[in-house]
Amino acid sequence: MLNLYRIFMIGLMLVAPGAFAINGVIYQPQLRDRQSDPAQWQALMTKLHQQQIDTLVVQWTRYGDAFQSPQEQQWLQQRLLTAHQSGLRLIIGLNADPDFFSRQNQPPAALENYLNRLRNQDVQQAKVWQRLLGSHRIDGWYISAEIDDLNWRSEAKQAQAEQWLQSTRRQLNQLDDKPVYISSFFAGNMSPQGYQQWISRLAASGMKVWVQDGAGIAKLSPNERKLYLNPLVECTNPSPAAGVVNEVFRQLPGDTFKAQPITEKQLKQLLTQPQRCAKDRLLFSLRYLPQAQGVLDYR
Repeated sequence: MLNLYRIFMIGLMLVAPGAFAINGVIYQPQLRDRQSDPAQWQALMTKLHQQQIDTLVVQWTRYGDAFQSPQEQQWLQQRLLTAHQSGLRLIIGLNADPDFFSRQNQPPAALENYLNRLRNQDVQQAKVWQRLLGSHRIDGWYISAEIDDLNWRSEAKQAQAEQWLQSTRRQLNQLDDKPVYISSFFAGNMSPQGYQQWISRLAASGMKVWVQDGAGIAKLSPNERKLYLNPLVECTNPSPAAGVVNEVFRQLPGDTFKAQPITEKQLKQLLTQPQRCAKDRLLFSLRYLPQAQGVLDYR
């Protein structure tokens, strides 16, 4: 039986070169990752590059108080420099607020103040990492706040989100003129048409929007997910989504989040499907890939 490592290699070789703009993987830094061996991390980054992964997306460079201290920043800096030296481009995630989803339910004025604070924190975080990495090593910025189809259904809240993201993108571009990315996910709280319009509005604000495929959480059936995803990645101009985030995990039953990597068959099916229309393809997340086992803990 083929193991996950060999399937990953075969899948990447079967994907036509140039079939997508970015072939990347998302990494969520965690403080426990500091226990990983630097040599193993370097080998992992080199292996990803050899297997045609071209971009490492760091979901955040600060999560609450994590990665705020100089020592924690230095550790993450060294890991990202190693990734860049291994041939991977870097898209740098900024500040992540653990309370983001609960804070979305505030009254309009309070929500506006909160979003303004998020923008200021993201810009300051970008300045920190521009200094730590150098502008030439950064290929884009990633807004760590994920946009869903539940909390932003009203026209008024969507207008607030557009203003917030447009202003954030403009200020980041003034600091360093690079693409600005954000991800979104759906769970059937909007109609497929309504969600397509919402992603179109986000894209119109100048953001590059990656849409999560929802396979890992599996709140919707595969056919239901297609109703949402397919219109977003059609070969139209303009097409709303910049790319798709493929979830390479499956959530386990229970009140707290636990997940495991997808099976050999599921991974093979995913990696042998070419990405349509030069859309970005991201794998979520690095710690669930077979190459990362023994380097990063997903449990």
